[in-house]
Amino acid sequence: MNIVEVTRFGGPEVLRVRQSSPVTAGPEEVVIEVRAADVLSIEVQLRTGWGREWFGTRPPYVPGTAVAGVVRSAPEAGSWEGRRVAALLPGGGYAEQVAAPLSALVEVPENVSLISAAALLQVGPAALSLLDAAELKPGARVLVTGAGGALGLVLVELAARAGAHVVGAARGPAKRARALSLGASSVVDYPDLASGDLEFDAVFDGVGGQVGADAFALTAPGGVFFGYGVLSGEFAAVGPDEAERRGVRLVGIEQVQFTPEALHRLAERTLTAGITPTIGLAVPLDQAHRAHAALEARDVVGKAVLVTHGRAVRYSEHGGAEVLRVDEVPIPVPGPGQVRVAVRAAGVNAVDWKIRGGAFGIPLDGPTGTGLEFSGVIDAIGPDVDGADAGWLRVGQEVVGRHGGALADYVLAVPDDLVLKPDGLTHVEAAALPVAVETAARALGLLGLEEGRTLLIHAVAGGVGLAAAQVAIRAGLRVVGTASEPHHPYLKGLGVHPVTYGEGLEERIGEPVDLVLDASGRDVVAMSVRLTGDPDKVVSIADPGASSHGARFSSGSSNPIKLREIAGEIATTRLPIAAEFPLEEAADAHRLSEHGHFLGKIVVNVEANVSR
Repeated sequence: MNIVEVTRFGGPEVLRVRQSSPVTAGPEEVVIEVRAADVLSIEVQLRTGWGREWFGTRPPYVPGTAVAGVVRSAPEAGSWEGRRVAALLPGGGYAEQVAAPLSALVEVPENVSLISAAALLQVGPAALSLLDAAELKPGARVLVTGAGGALGLVLVELAARAGAHVVGAARGPAKRARALSLGASSVVDYPDLASGDLEFDAVFDGVGGQVGADAFALTAPGGVFFGYGVLSGEFAAVGPDEAERRGVRLVGIEQVQFTPEALHRLAERTLTAGITPTIGLAVPLDQAHRAHAALEARDVVGKAVLVTHGRAVRYSEHGGAEVLRVDEVPIPVPGPGQVRVAVRAAGVNAVDWKIRGGAFGIPLDGPTGTGLEFSGVIDAIGPDVDGADAGWLRVGQEVVGRHGGALADYVLAVPDDLVLKPDGLTHVEAAALPVAVETAARALGLLGLEEGRTLLIHAVAGGVGLAAAQVAIRAGLRVVGTASEPHHPYLKGLGVHPVTYGEGLEERIGEPVDLVLDASGRDVVAMSVRLTGDPDKVVSIADPGASSHGARFSSGSSNPIKLREIAGEIATTRLPIAAEFPLEEAADAHRLSEHGHFLGKIVVNVEANVSR
């Protein structure tokens, strides 16, 4: 199994992945298959060597104290096997498996995701303890520093829920906006604290240092100041004599330090309290260094977590859309010459549901993914990706690409089938392009485009038809296309001459046709050969029987064009989005694709969530 070690004190680069022996359960223990592990700011500080005199930290060691996952082995407590749990550990959580004592297990309710459980397991108990000690009354004036961090955001939410008037202090507009969304009445930046004239009945200081000192100065006589934060590197310099003079009650870090029994009780309360998790960064276990770097730069809104599994839409038998399901699968590791992409959106094409239905006779060998195109962010680069690729491929680069199993959180691809995401497009818009543009370019390449000729496209309002029309128009051809009448205004805007389907089509076209691309599969090949007078001038991507009329059938499974070779066409083609679905509703996306009669492409937004 994989673990992540701090190999020496230093920057994020000292975090290294290595293989370790599988975990076995000791007495009164279970083995948890980790799905998510929390990343704490204090772990970032300890990695640098800070606090070693207090915490006794010595490399090499495996960080991580909060995990959530599934119990895979429980030799002495079989009733726990297969259950979704979270656990607080003394360390070692940055791993694919951990051994946890039975006394540390907290069952995760079905309505709480394992990622959310890992994100809340540390900050939830701390927030509940602080709020319990504050004894807030409705209308209380509350200040929270570090209000854009994980603990600060939970405090904002719970204090607002208790009826307090909450001011959140945080650096950066994204953090302040999140605090407002969770109930803060107003937000300020840290410099505003030094010049502020407000007074607060309770101050929760998660930053320390000068920020904490400024916040303490705003604590009203008879109020309470909680000084537990060290994000600045030290606790707030607060004088006990000054606090006594003003009648301010001081509460230190002891309020968030618990006995195992108290921590377990608070953890159980956390997972049933309806707290909203804020997960600003979720990266695979092997990218722990990125999580540390982001926390160090104070770029994360809320929590950073490490994940070992992602979602993937799969099926185990041919059939209708109902065979599709969303599985949790291990995040793939890029091999030699491969790139891993964190998918943001994936396109849905007719070939997807045809394969799913068994139309091509492709046998199934276990669970099979669906989807062939995606847009996302490069997440990891495997060995031997160098040479020409090294100039532009890098972690964090936004790309569009092509690979099987694209309806998933993560997908592997080769550099030849990745290109830069076009500027100005969302991931949803970009995910619609690869298959349509490649198919159009391949089919038109067989026809041979010459300026001034007339191209007829059957089903021009579909993804391939629209892409082919744009490629042909840029090459100087006149494009005529068949489409339903409601789509005609859009097509005219592209420069296409639209005509309706059905009987009398040849008369409605009303002009000589030099080339035909059939993207409809509506038994139009014979008519198309009559129109051109030459079967070599007709290519179908939808009718495998085209050869019976002397025309050609072009399939993406035979000699597809590398996306790198058509990067320019992808960058300049635009397709309307007919419908957008979250990953959990991929079956509905397939159903809509099967029914047809839509303009453009159907896309699955992998980042979207279904309301529950």
